[in-house]
Amino acid sequence: MRADAALTRMTTPDLAGDGVYLRALARADEALYVQVHASPEAMRHVGDPLDVVTARSRFSRAIELAAAADTTYRMWTVVVPGEEAGIGISLLMMAGPCAEIGIMLLPAWQRRGIGRRVLGAMVEYGFDRLGLPAIESRQRNGNMGWQRVMEQSGFKRIEGTPMPHEWLAWRRDRAMSVSVV
Repeated sequence: MRADAALTRMTTPDLAGDGVYLRALARADEALYVQVHASPEAMRHVGDPLDVVTARSRFSRAIELAAAADTTYRMWTVVVPGEEAGIGISLLMMAGPCAEIGIMLLPAWQRRGIGRRVLGAMVEYGFDRLGLPAIESRQRNGNMGWQRVMEQSGFKRIEGTPMPHEWLAWRRDRAMSVSVV
């Protein structure tokens, strides 16, 4: 294992969920990161797709943040059984006592229930292992798939947040008893 992968795994543990495996982002994941962030389909609810040079630069920064001793930024490669390569990227970013999460899958892997399963593994990690009181997420208005995932997973829409009108914010408090599975 390369030194950067070993450092990343120290701050970002691998996670397993219902038919998904999240492994700490490593240098070997650069092509996937660039592919996801340059894809108009994958980025349609996040922002404008990135050009390859910008995506590579952001990947380098993501690796630095993920490997830092400060554990406020954790990023994973999403893997499913039968696939050697990753199919997406997920992120947990601390924001005070809470965290914000995000999941981006390659277009061929969207609308298969994978996002919900990745979310379940991340929520379990955030609540059970990190002891977070709440987890939040945001999406561009119109992302009906993510809206369904949020609702099915016990997240509630945060009304009146100081965000641009094209964004929706979601929150799930630890005290909620709704299962994510």
